[in-house]
Amino acid sequence: MNPGLWKGISADKAAAELERIRQKHGILKPELVVQESKPKRAVLHNCFQWDDTIAAAMWRKQQARTLINNITVVVVNENITCSVRAMVNVSTIANEDRSYIPITEAIHDDVAYKDLLQQAKDEMSSFVTKYSQIEELNPVKAEMLKAIKLQ
Repeated sequence: MNPGLWKGISADKAAAELERIRQKHGILKPELVVQESKPKRAVLHNCFQWDDTIAAAMWRKQQARTLINNITVVVVNENITCSVRAMVNVSTIANEDRSYIPITEAIHDDVAYKDLLQQAKDEMSSFVTKYSQIEELNPVKAEMLKAIKLQ
């Protein structure tokens, strides 16, 4: 868990509170977490933005991210055709700040390409960890681990 996002609550405390909420309701859904976190003394209260004006602006930024991330382009490479995100969030040679640029530009910018490659490796590592208990995926995970170590 990113400590900067959770206002001083440890991952263990957050996990325990989420489990408490799940046990109480029999399920765990975001709306239940928000409901249980409204009281100022709630364990997860400080994890949320309760000022509706600020929260609304943050939500609109998230909606913009979702919009950007859902625009796709069709890419054809060596007899393989697939749909990929049109824009990627990377740093570039021209701009050290992260921003969205077309993936077709990112692959031709040395800084953006390295950033994109690192993102891919991070996502593969996350995939391997997340699905470590699913044996049917072992061949895929092995190939991902090989790719992560390349460079």
